[in-house]
Amino acid sequence: MVNDLKETKNNEVNEDLLFRRVPLNERESEHLAAEPYSYWKSVFRIFIKKPSAIISIISLVILVAAMIIIPFFAYKGAFESNIYEANLAPSAKHLFGTDLVGKDLFFCCFKGLQKSMVLAIISSVINVFVGTLVGLAWGYFRKLDPILIEIYNLFSNIPSLLLYMLLAFVFAHAFPNMSVEARLVIALCLTGWIGVALFVRNQTLIITNREYNIASITLGTPAWRIMLRNLLPYLLAVIITEFSLMLPGMISSEVAMSFFGVGLPNTDISIGVLLDTGRRYFTTRPWQLLAPASLLAFIIFTFYLMGLALSDALDPRKHR
Repeated sequence: MVNDLKETKNNEVNEDLLFRRVPLNERESEHLAAEPYSYWKSVFRIFIKKPSAIISIISLVILVAAMIIIPFFAYKGAFESNIYEANLAPSAKHLFGTDLVGKDLFFCCFKGLQKSMVLAIISSVINVFVGTLVGLAWGYFRKLDPILIEIYNLFSNIPSLLLYMLLAFVFAHAFPNMSVEARLVIALCLTGWIGVALFVRNQTLIITNREYNIASITLGTPAWRIMLRNLLPYLLAVIITEFSLMLPGMISSEVAMSFFGVGLPNTDISIGVLLDTGRRYFTTRPWQLLAPASLLAFIIFTFYLMGLALSDALDPRKHR
């Protein structure tokens, strides 16, 4: 009995040495041992691991640097008419050859890329912004279906040829003093947002009836808050992807708009104007089309790879 009591006492002494009472600290009690989760850090971590993302980033950096730096090193007269150097084939002096008035296509392509990229970015931002807002409202408020579906059917059933001819006629007579760039942006944005709105509407219908949205509706959360806080973050991945894929499409649309008189004039320098001019003489002077077409293909390739990488990285299902 005495030995048992001594052994128990010794154990209690050892326990006192091993354990000590810790005072309550409310701040420390809420501390999480796990690393805090950040959605955008996770997006960046997944995005940067993809080879397609690395290729697209390097390609985009090269494009931006080229369109900013190369025009500064253009020799005097590279952007001016010179009939003595008209229609020259590619050579060491003129890497991409010259056009029908003697302009150096190498420097013209990268100078034209500046204007084309600015117009494409402005048009894409407007289309995606308007299309996203309309698409969210369209998908959340089902009463808008009869109106917006008819608008979609109206514009989607009109042939592009007829639509561009109509725009050319209306803009030429209704807005004679408006700048050509403003007319081009309006023309590209007049119906460009409808496809984005329909896409966002369909995605909104898929997630509207999920549990967290039903809980927000039950609690009386305003509709605008549900759309901006519950729906928009989930759709951010597809919206950013749509924007990255729309940019090269806006640049390509310059050719069609210029053909019908809505785009930039032939005296201006842009990728669309160079393509429109080069296609007329492709059979006899193919380099005048191949030079800007190759640059446009490189742009489409870059943004397509970036769009695919962003689509995967922004998908919440790919995160922990």
